[in-house]
Amino acid sequence: MSITYSEKSLFNKNSNQIAKELAFRLGDYENSVLLFKVLAHSLRNNETLMQELDEEIFENHEAFQKGFEQLLQHALIVATDKDTKLVSPSGKKEIAEEYTPSQLAQFFGVSVMTIHNWLKQGRFIGVQKAAANKHNKIADDTAFRMTSGNVVTIRDVVDMWRKQENESITKEENNLEYYTRQISFYEEKYSGEFEQTLGTKSELTSEEETDAQVWQHLLGRQRLEFEDSEK
Repeated sequence: MSITYSEKSLFNKNSNQIAKELAFRLGDYENSVLLFKVLAHSLRNNETLMQELDEEIFENHEAFQKGFEQLLQHALIVATDKDTKLVSPSGKKEIAEEYTPSQLAQFFGVSVMTIHNWLKQGRFIGVQKAAANKHNKIADDTAFRMTSGNVVTIRDVVDMWRKQENESITKEENNLEYYTRQISFYEEKYSGEFEQTLGTKSELTSEEETDAQVWQHLLGRQRLEFEDSEK
């Protein structure tokens, strides 16, 4: 019995609703907590997620549901990783493409150093940072955990990057459009505008500090372009 790509997509799409049902509709809240703990401890490559969670989430329904959703997304990744035969509806296995940190930096719109930091932080789920004399190559079916907690595959990020590149080729992009597109990337990454996300935090991680500086620069350039266009 194999998991098809359509089933994988459907599960990923409905993970929020499934998490809600598992967290609150088993009839007994204690059973929901027990199921969560057993599932969490049974999954491999789950250390980063486990470190982020503690018993307090069981006292907050919203946090519990969010944790359950993250756990289900990770379970899907484990169920469809390279060691599991993941087949398309046609029965053909897709060969994963691999990317270097330099290529990933281009796709994510960040520095190579940021990619290496993400590797150390375990943001690329199941991928270990390579030794100093070796280089990481990350498959496009690898899952990446966003700062918001959402999980996407490298393939999704690459597809989005290629779509943006194709749009810029077919339609010449002026400065205002460019800055707006770059700002949209950070708004999607942090699930909101700067003033409601990084702009409200008093303490930032090194990655957030870098993103905040670039984001603010882009906002400033966008504002100047707006002013020039109105003259």
